[in-house]
Amino acid sequence: MERFPYYDQLSTDARQQIDEYAKEVKMPKGMELFGQGDVCPEILFLTEGSVRVYRQHISGQEITLYYLEKGEQCNVNLNSAFTQTPAVGTAVTDTEITGFLLPADIVRQIYTEEHAYQQYVFGLFARRLECMAGLVEDVRFKKLDHRLLDWLHEQGEKEIKITHEKLASHLGTSREVISRLLKEFEHNGIVTLHRGKIEIL
Repeated sequence: MERFPYYDQLSTDARQQIDEYAKEVKMPKGMELFGQGDVCPEILFLTEGSVRVYRQHISGQEITLYYLEKGEQCNVNLNSAFTQTPAVGTAVTDTEITGFLLPADIVRQIYTEEHAYQQYVFGLFARRLECMAGLVEDVRFKKLDHRLLDWLHEQGEKEIKITHEKLASHLGTSREVISRLLKEFEHNGIVTLHRGKIEIL
């Protein structure tokens, strides 16, 4: 827990509570941490790895809301645990992860009493709000082919190991649409398609 930037600024009592109640966890890739509609009893403090947080429509289609990285906490997790309301999305480990789980009531108490942790949480919500605003802007004003190109370039890799179905879930569309667009990109010399992999030209 000492890796989190606010830890050294907490009171002795708060650090003692964290040290007493924090449960260290290690989870494999592909594990669901909580589902859309769940009420979260615990809050994850992520120290290593990455977690994908997404929203699922009644049709079954998904769209990625954001990725949780080391040193962060999940806003959907925090909101559900703090307010005891259903989570608005699902969180699944994108890689193997390590971290700590704390009971929601302990974290709520620390939030109420500790200014440093309050500032950390406000900073998280500010970053996520900016992320959500960008997502809404992309969905509303960008064509899907441009969003797909942007996503491919943002990965910063020449070869991206991903299925068309998973890529579709990131962008909130169907596998058939993604396959069609990638075929067009391949025809135009932008990518070369392989089984389970996209090579950027």
